[in-house]
Amino acid sequence: MKFQNSFRWIAAALGAACLLGAAGAIAQGGKVRIAVVTPLTGPLSVVNGPGQNAARMLADAINKGELPAPYNTGKGMGGKEVELIFLDENGGNAKQVAEFRGLVERQGADAVMGFGSAATCVAIAPVAEELKVLTVMSTCATPRIFEDGKYEYVFRTTGSTTMDSVALALYAQARMPAAKTVGHINPNYALGQDAWRDFSAALKSVKPGIEVVAEQWPTPGSGQYAAEISALATKRPDIIHTSMAGADLEAFFTQMRPRGLHERSKIYAPLLELSMYRMGAQVPDGVVFTARGTNGLFAPKSALNDWFTANYQGRYKDAPVYTAYQYTNTLLALKAAYDSAAKAGATGTPALIKALKGRSIETPSGTIRLALGNGHQAIQDMAVGEAFYDVEKKTVSVRNAMRFPAECVNPPEGIKSEAWLAGGMAGRKCEGTVAAK
Repeated sequence: MKFQNSFRWIAAALGAACLLGAAGAIAQGGKVRIAVVTPLTGPLSVVNGPGQNAARMLADAINKGELPAPYNTGKGMGGKEVELIFLDENGGNAKQVAEFRGLVERQGADAVMGFGSAATCVAIAPVAEELKVLTVMSTCATPRIFEDGKYEYVFRTTGSTTMDSVALALYAQARMPAAKTVGHINPNYALGQDAWRDFSAALKSVKPGIEVVAEQWPTPGSGQYAAEISALATKRPDIIHTSMAGADLEAFFTQMRPRGLHERSKIYAPLLELSMYRMGAQVPDGVVFTARGTNGLFAPKSALNDWFTANYQGRYKDAPVYTAYQYTNTLLALKAAYDSAAKAGATGTPALIKALKGRSIETPSGTIRLALGNGHQAIQDMAVGEAFYDVEKKTVSVRNAMRFPAECVNPPEGIKSEAWLAGGMAGRKCEGTVAAK
């Protein structure tokens, strides 16, 4: 009898070990280990810092079972405690690929999220497929990920830069019908080049007669923009577009204000939100901005967003910007997937992929749908508005906001963004656009 009991115990232990080996993403030692790859040092750390903060806050709430509906399903993800592992996203693609392998092969990460750089995302995606590790990109927004490749293990819970550009162009069409000229000052690297290419293509699609009269390509991080400001001031375009962010954008605004550039031209700065609370009253009045979806000041009223903003502000004494929403949305997507898999009695990365693919996810920024990239790429509604400093509340706020449906600002499945923009954005569905009041 003792022998039989011992045999049963050994068999059960071996079976459990095999199950753990097959499970992959269903945690070791009762935990779900999630690696968060994000800039912890360097100039991009300021931009992505709110994302790190939100990830820590969400992990704590998940482990304590304190999330509101529809995530009030008990503690943890699928009943397992969440452990975050942070990795600094700096040092170039080769270093990032090597460290990504280390996260999976040596540190036992069950899933990986984050990523602020488009270059990092492009380099990591095929490695994630090779290692068969669930990888959910939170912030990087290049359309290339799912337009140039097909992935099974890679997801992205934020929209691409395409929707920024299209929404800005539609906003210009609605709010500046008399505009005839446009210029730009964009950093001379991939993000700046792509942002200007897409915005100019979208703008020409909705305003065919508009003329580009000034193009400025400063070196990222230069901090000195006197020559570029002079060139723009001379041409006096109706619209000036810039995708500068962080310290670069702050320096540009500081240097242009004495020249009154924003008084003669309308500034379109999609990434302003990442800096505007630090700048406060120094934000030029009326700058047009987005929040990569309906995040931050554009977020719809909901119990989930009320919980998120109150807890974030209470913990960090600051308003959450869109990177905070993006990291939150990724963790909520992972919780939904783990909970669904556990409820179905399924284990392993394939079960998580099945639970995520094509899913609609309720978030503080509204509903996100994994509708492109064969169910791996998110789309969501997009909002645009004008920044102003609210003297009474002593903070930056938004006015004249417009909200565009996701299908209005994203290409249909199977069509590349660049071709869609060049072809006049055929098939966009803009019914339900909410105009500025």
